[in-house]
Amino acid sequence: MTSDNRRILICAARIDQLCVLFMRGKELCDWQVSRKGARNPKAAATQMRKWIDEFRPDILISENPDTASRKGEKNTNILRAIAAVCEDNPALNMIVTRAQRYKNLYEEAAILAMRYPQLMQWSPKKQPIWKSEPRNVIYFEALSMALLILDE
Repeated sequence: MTSDNRRILICAARIDQLCVLFMRGKELCDWQVSRKGARNPKAAATQMRKWIDEFRPDILISENPDTASRKGEKNTNILRAIAAVCEDNPALNMIVTRAQRYKNLYEEAAILAMRYPQLMQWSPKKQPIWKSEPRNVIYFEALSMALLILDE
């Protein structure tokens, strides 16, 4: 798919965060996280509508809730709410299956941060096994979904 200069909004849900990346073609322009929007499906739908109003995308990209096997029930329901909001929007709605293209999320984040240096400061460092996963991973999850479409 050629992306030229279209306005693209990519949404990801993870743990207790909802994230969007805004791109023009393959250029990363903005990224935001909402913890309030990740409280429940209704909050996620409200936040997604706000982001759509703010960025006015031509293309919406989100994760397929039916293939999000590593997501809990709460995040799967949030993804369903996001998909419903996107379906009601006139923008092209693309629901993707997230693919694991790297050995682990730290390798993926490092490679994506080299491609998009604006996110370098958010690149997570590998944590000891007893610590929780770094919160910044959500940016790279969203970016990897976008690149599934943009790199075709």
